[in-house]
Amino acid sequence: MSADLFDQTVCTPEQQAGSGASGFFCYTRRQNIGLLAVSLVGFTSLVAVVAMLGLIIRNKLRTRKLPKSERPRLNSMEIFVVSLLFGDLFQSLGAVMDVRWINDGIVRVGRLCTAQGVLQNIGQAAIAMTTFIITLHTFDLLWRHGGVQSLKWAYTLVGIVWTFLILTVVISTSVHREPSFYAPTPYWCWINDSYPKYRIAIENFWLWIGFAVAILYIPLLFWFTGHITPGEPEWWTFKLNRGQANRSKRSTRLIICALAYCLPVLPTSLARWFLVVHGDVKPFATAEAQFIVKAIFSLSGVCDVIAIRFARSDLPLFSTKNQADTSSEKADITTSAAASERSRSSESLANADGSETEADNKDEPAESNTSRRRWRLPLGICGWLAINALYAVWVTYYIGSATNPNPRTAVNRSHAGWQVYFLFLYLFGFLWGCVNIVVWIWYFQSTARKPVVKSRLGISSTLLPYARGFARYFILLPISVVMGLGPFFAPVAGVRIAQQQAWLHRCDSFMVEVVLDGLSFNAPAGQKAVASFSFRQPDGSLELRYQYNLTNDNASISHLTLWSGPDVASASQVQDITYDFDNFTLLATCAGNLTQCSSGSFQESGYLSFSLTNSSDSSTVNLRAVDKVWDYGKSDDAPSFLLKEVQSDDTLGDLIVRTAVTNAGHCQLLKMCANNAEIETLAPVGLALLKQSEYAKVCTTPNSN
Repeated sequence: MSADLFDQTVCTPEQQAGSGASGFFCYTRRQNIGLLAVSLVGFTSLVAVVAMLGLIIRNKLRTRKLPKSERPRLNSMEIFVVSLLFGDLFQSLGAVMDVRWINDGIVRVGRLCTAQGVLQNIGQAAIAMTTFIITLHTFDLLWRHGGVQSLKWAYTLVGIVWTFLILTVVISTSVHREPSFYAPTPYWCWINDSYPKYRIAIENFWLWIGFAVAILYIPLLFWFTGHITPGEPEWWTFKLNRGQANRSKRSTRLIICALAYCLPVLPTSLARWFLVVHGDVKPFATAEAQFIVKAIFSLSGVCDVIAIRFARSDLPLFSTKNQADTSSEKADITTSAAASERSRSSESLANADGSETEADNKDEPAESNTSRRRWRLPLGICGWLAINALYAVWVTYYIGSATNPNPRTAVNRSHAGWQVYFLFLYLFGFLWGCVNIVVWIWYFQSTARKPVVKSRLGISSTLLPYARGFARYFILLPISVVMGLGPFFAPVAGVRIAQQQAWLHRCDSFMVEVVLDGLSFNAPAGQKAVASFSFRQPDGSLELRYQYNLTNDNASISHLTLWSGPDVASASQVQDITYDFDNFTLLATCAGNLTQCSSGSFQESGYLSFSLTNSSDSSTVNLRAVDKVWDYGKSDDAPSFLLKEVQSDDTLGDLIVRTAVTNAGHCQLLKMCANNAEIETLAPVGLALLKQSEYAKVCTTPNSN
């Protein structure tokens, strides 16, 4: 099947023109295939969840046959996990409902759309909120032997979650009818992008907070591997432990529990984070990327069932055995407590007898081990600081390449490499931000009660506590906040600030600033893409002089036409440029489109280039881009190039025109810098406006995730 057939739809031309702007969206065959994959993944999760719920019903029926004294006692964790499974059930049903849109070739507002939106909204939010509760319960249960011990409290928490979700969804759907609260977004139905605050309050906030509290599995993992010991009586403290522990099975269970939520939700969290904080969703903008993100999120049911099977199999309600072991959880807690006490006791004895040990054991291996331990902490701190410094360099290169992509560097030489670069940047930033937070918490709690000693000069310094307090709260605390939150927000904030500065000042050294306004996703019918030329005045201000719009006769012929300006009838000003994309030629006319001004050819693939001939004197000017990659096949980024004049020796000379940067928060706007509005500037501007309009449609398309 050819590429053209893959891009065909079942919609009429009139429907296709209004697709996305009138409460419906037309699929191409290519998008149908992607949506089918999402539905199959959702169906897989649905089967897994239904099978697990069937196992629960089977076990419950079996236990009813036992005498009351032998029936396993229900515990809080089982209640929470059942709530999680029902969240997975709702989400999976919502994903399977995509089959209806695949069959019709159109997704539209209506009862079915509302039903899918409700199922996906409640399911995804229930997964996030229940996972949040499970994580806190697991941490409190193991770390300080607390948790939700009362079944009444467990039922109350689950009841609050589902009551909140049901009431919020019912009220929101009833109140917000115009526009519909649930609508195509555009590939499936979710909360309408007209209600961004509801997206955050009902779902995104809980998605992010559920992801954030997963870091509580880290101290549990370190405890079970013998690296730290919980502090007493303050539960939020801990101390380093040099002992060894053999708890690999429990550590593996914790890792499975953490990954079961984090892996499916990570791409969706990043996509929504980009949309809310960054203002766009560049790496997730294309249909293919959105389908991949949704498919991964739809695996949540499968991942949760796997986690229950391997990490929660000791819970009686989920046991595959005929008789459930009701004492396993208590035994685990008792074992943890006993091991913790043994670790603390052995450490106390070691500290009490430490002087004797050092006096009696002075052989070379012991001294070597002591020396290694002495240097372990300083080396660890140096390594930690070095990684932070390298990450700062990483972010700096990202900000520079994102806001000034030309000329290309090793970072953005290829578009695929650039996407991998900044996706890993954001992923590593999240993980490293968590590490920094843990390190600083450890530092502050380990130095909180450090005794004040006399100075070496023998002076009992009363100022020393004040100096320590000043350094702690006015120097170290701000540094810790920056290092803890910086990896989360530095790339986003840095790009936004640099982008705003580039928009204001990138073209300061040029005589002309050109703003390209591409057509957005839901642009009204008849609206045209526009290029506005502003000329710099002697006082530095800008004066709007010309406006050209872009029209298309068909897929092969486009026109850049002057429609506003003081010199519309001027014989020297270009009135219209016709681009022929079959033959890669162009023709410019002047004086009311009656006189041919210039003609030439252009090359899109490889290095962008133009060969332009003036009809009056037959002079020719050749232009070529500095970098090879200037446009992207999936239109998932704005066009970018530096176009220079080609000298007689085939080297590049003066800069003629360049792209600057897109507007922060308005991705359909792209600024270009030039020195005139003649044919050598207008020809590249028209082609850039065409590509910018294609990108604008992608970047303003509501993200279905």
